[in-house]
Amino acid sequence: MRVSELLSEDRILLDLDASTKEEVWSAMASVLNEAGVVTDLEAYLKDVEAREKMGTTGVGHGVAIPHAKSSAVKSPGLAMARTKKGIDVSSLDGSLADIFFLIAAPLDADKVYLQALSKLARLLMHDSFRDGLRSAGEPKEILRVIASLEEEMDK
Repeated sequence: MRVSELLSEDRILLDLDASTKEEVWSAMASVLNEAGVVTDLEAYLKDVEAREKMGTTGVGHGVAIPHAKSSAVKSPGLAMARTKKGIDVSSLDGSLADIFFLIAAPLDADKVYLQALSKLARLLMHDSFRDGLRSAGEPKEILRVIASLEEEMDK
């Protein structure tokens, strides 16, 4: 499973103007809803919020990976947002998040869900990867940054 296979240009939001993590979740979940990945936007957002209450998804280095398995999800999908300013997500290292990946998975999609989380965590460990996400000017550049490191890691 490749992260680049779960993401598409229309699911990447650059320079999102948001003030709270909930606003970011809503914007990303909306694009997943428009793509047909999420079938009930409100129910999915409630599941994302419930998951977040179990522990922060702010993984540090300015990155958050909110996620939820949900009956409101038809098929696995991913959305990405880069915000104009950092947002408090109670990150483990105290940093404000400006890069968000939202993972949506059906209730029975344990394998894809865990693979996506694991793969994203490994990609995001690389400073150059995070720098590439922050400097990309358009969604297709984001996809290139992701695909390039995935190919390198698969060698």
